[in-house]
Order: sequence, then C-alpha cells, then structure tokens
Amino acid sequence: MFVPLDFLNAVVYPSISKPIEEVWDNIVVHDVEQAKDNGLRGIYELAKGKLFNEEKYGNYEYSVIDQEILNKLLKGEIKTLQELKNMQEIRLIKSNYDKSILIYTILHFTKEDEKTKELTTYIDSIFINE
Repeated sequence: MFVPLDFLNAVVYPSISKPIEEVWDNIVVHDVEQAKDNGLRGIYELAKGKLFNEEKYGNYEYSVIDQEILNKLLKGEIKTLQELKNMQEIRLIKSNYDKSILIYTILHFTKEDEKTKELTTYIDSIFINE
C-alpha cells in the first residue's frame, strides 16, 4: 500500500524541511567562515564558487581597495557597490594603474531584503593584502 502524495506533502515534508534548511544554513555559514580562515586565497575561491543559493545567502564577491576608499567606507560616505567600483576605477586612473595601492580586500555579498525586496550589499570582512 502506498501513502498518498498529498499526505506526504502536507504532513511529512513540512516536518523534515525545517531541519534540512537549518543544516544547510549551518553549512553555508561554516563554508564562509572556513573560507575567511584561509585568508585571501579562501575568499577568492569562495567568490569564484557557486556552492549555495545566492538568492537566500547572497552572492559573495570581493573588491580590492586602497586606504582612501576604506576610510570613506568606514565613514559611511560610500552607499552603493557601484559607487565603490567607480571610486576604485578613479583611484587606479590617478595612480596610473598602480595596483600596489590597493592594500585591502573586502569580502561582500548582495542579497534581497525580505521586507523591502531591495538589493542590499553587506561588507562581511576586511583583509589586509600581503
């Protein structure tokens, strides 16, 4: 005798789906933390990989910045990722594309806010390049 599919969807699935989602959430957090523990190489690999649901956890990326950009970020003067990228380009042009001025790497992710449905970028970590 087979259990009706409606019963499985209505009763069984909800009872097992939450624990599965919690385990997956913990795996994602663990993977991100492990990548950060591995330093710059780890976050570069994390940003290249597509191991988890970007809509739910965000798309992890990194940007390489200089001291001036970091100061503006910390003061709250840079409000969007596009502003950050524009400032990066300006700083590189002014330095004649000398990438040695880019002494920090920031790990950031963008995800949709569940309430406002707007994309928000969060800075997760700041690394000193060496």
